[in-house]
Amino acid sequence: MDLKQEMALDIAAALSKNLSEKITRQTIRWMQSLDTALDMGYLKNLWDDVCYQSQKEESIFWSYYDDMILQFVSSQLEELSKHEIYAIWLQDPDLYYQLDDIDVGEERIGKNPPYCINDISRYIISEYIYKEAESWRNDRLRQLLGYF
Repeated sequence: MDLKQEMALDIAAALSKNLSEKITRQTIRWMQSLDTALDMGYLKNLWDDVCYQSQKEESIFWSYYDDMILQFVSSQLEELSKHEIYAIWLQDPDLYYQLDDIDVGEERIGKNPPYCINDISRYIISEYIYKEAESWRNDRLRQLLGYF
């Protein structure tokens, strides 16, 4: 890899991290604005639910939460420019497998990359949002999970 390619990949990695962290913060704020679906007495909002389930056990409703998060993250990605989307996508370790499944070429994929939005959303969800949920602490979670 030449210096130009290395510099471009470093820029993409930094841009990706900033954008992914921003989308994570937006997603957490959005989930905190929604009431809890689990009636456990301590949980206050959807983010509490996701954190509890990430740290304890997934409920039978986990796929519902996951789908909601996927839709929200996808909507945030659709507001980004093509180069911002590509910067994030370059960080996904599954990129090369995903590229095998699509027909690359401007005339075949169009000017916008909608074919990769779900893949990129899944990357942000697993590498940022769910990792944040696994380590999130607040008084409600401490009481329910027995953390001191």
